[in-house]
Amino acid sequence: MNMASFTKLVLFSVCLSSFFTPGTAVPLRMRRDAASVTAAMEASKAALTQNAQQDAYIFDLTTSLNPTASTITTLPTVPANCAIYNGPDGECPTYFVASSVTYADCADAYTICQCSTANMSLSTAVDRLGRVPIGLRRYVATVALLGGDETRAYTLTTGDIHIFGDPQVDTWVHEAGHAYDFASGSPFSGTSEWLGAIKSDTCVPDKYSATSAGENFAQQIVMKVYSMTHNNTLPAGFAPDCMSHQLEYMNGLFLFNQNTLFGNTCAIEGSEPGARHTTAPLVLPNVLPLPPPPAPVPTSISNQQSTPVNSESTTGAPAQGPSAARKDNAAVALPFRHPRLMGFSTLLLAIWFSW
Repeated sequence: MNMASFTKLVLFSVCLSSFFTPGTAVPLRMRRDAASVTAAMEASKAALTQNAQQDAYIFDLTTSLNPTASTITTLPTVPANCAIYNGPDGECPTYFVASSVTYADCADAYTICQCSTANMSLSTAVDRLGRVPIGLRRYVATVALLGGDETRAYTLTTGDIHIFGDPQVDTWVHEAGHAYDFASGSPFSGTSEWLGAIKSDTCVPDKYSATSAGENFAQQIVMKVYSMTHNNTLPAGFAPDCMSHQLEYMNGLFLFNQNTLFGNTCAIEGSEPGARHTTAPLVLPNVLPLPPPPAPVPTSISNQQSTPVNSESTTGAPAQGPSAARKDNAAVALPFRHPRLMGFSTLLLAIWFSW
């Protein structure tokens, strides 16, 4: 083989190998124009027709996720994105107190605005937000703590989360999932790949998941986090077979890299765009092992029988779908999984032979 042929072979191999390397496949999500993004957002809001496996999520992630050390400083003024919700007819009818919260795994501080009528204490909110894995928490913007008789939450496209009542950690993970979905301006939950995965399946995790593709996406994130902290099993009461395409899609997200999701820094290279906290701390904290799963151990992914699960209500409640049994939680890169890749690879091969 002469040098020219060898060079062509090396170039072609490098290009083609990126499509076949295990653990690198991710859902294709191209930057779209404003009209297509708006259409995708609308598509993600439509109710789903798939059956709900359970009425709601009933598990709590609190004991499955480690807390994160933090420092809290009271801010002299309330930021505008909180202040606009203050007033007699606003979500906070009295007044806000704003705090800056810096976690040990990120130098970029979080802002938490607590209404004087909020049900949740600031220390509880800091603890629950700190239990959201850093790979996901880095997409959260400002948090507003509010009062009310109903426990609920919602997330704005800016990544701001509004918490009412006293929701548990699964709700915080769910809302962080929405922030992650919205972060790039081109939501995963509105892509043809995600909508196609849902359409190819016959079920979703729970009734809240069935309200829309967007809520199903956030619910699936909660269940994926549960699975990764429970030896890659699903909660009792959930079977993977009827939602296998949704689970495969989740497995393809860079977010679910075990080392970075549960790592010790918000500065993660190669991650999906739009993270709002990305500056590494001056001193990296030790990476703590995840707490052991509580007994009884959930049924294996390959042998699922079940019971219900609990979900909060509102434009961003808790919980999400199961995860696959791969311990590295990376994507399964199947040959020519996408037709576009197949066409591109064929074109490269043709150019090589005609060169």
